[in-house]
Amino acid sequence: MKKLTFLTIFALLALSVLAACGGSSTTTSAPTSVTMGAVQFNSTSVTITKGSTINFTTDQGGTAHNLVNGTNGKNRIESGAPDFGTGGQTVGPGKTWTSPPWNTAGTFHVTCTYHPTTMTMTVIVTG
Repeated sequence: MKKLTFLTIFALLALSVLAACGGSSTTTSAPTSVTMGAVQFNSTSVTITKGSTINFTTDQGGTAHNLVNGTNGKNRIESGAPDFGTGGQTVGPGKTWTSPPWNTAGTFHVTCTYHPTTMTMTVIVTG
């Protein structure tokens, strides 16, 4: 009985040490904010760290935007970019949509299918 109690306590201590020392960890950051006007993003490029999200907000008096991965209004999910869903994500006036996490380092693009010539943004994800 004493041996079993000792082994149980030892196992619990070992697990506590392993949990405190690391393994894999997930870093989360505050979302980066991007505002969308009538036909443009407030920035043509954003740099975020791996695991971050982006809040896309349409101006209160603006028009709706439909966001997809890719350029020129085409939904072409670039390898490593988060999936915005079939057909993209529509963000109405005064509304905010938060992207899934960007978990792969690299350079990606977001575009609006409604305003493809003026709304293409580059997303740079650092490791």
